[in-house]
Amino acid sequence: MAIITTIITLSLLNADFAITNLNTYELYPCVAFANNQYYVFWTDYRHTSLYTLYGARVSATGTVIDLNGKFLFQDSVFTPAVAYDGTNFLVVWREGC
Repeated sequence: MAIITTIITLSLLNADFAITNLNTYELYPCVAFANNQYYVFWTDYRHTSLYTLYGARVSATGTVIDLNGKFLFQDSVFTPAVAYDGTNFLVVWREGC
């Protein structure tokens, strides 16, 4: 299952595109726009027995800068949400299930 985000593509390219193309469980994507690019965060069950938080940047033109994302945090991460105040990002999630 790959993360496909229609939130970004509707405003950019009017077509779906993959943020990650790994054949693992990627769940609960959330998106913020800042510094002329999109920041996408999601729960990932890639390499461990715990759900982890990954993130990727996508340019304003739709180019995925961090294909397959960057590992950010591991410890039963579920339903992340992101906010941006003009200077700082805040990413929160529910822990456990």
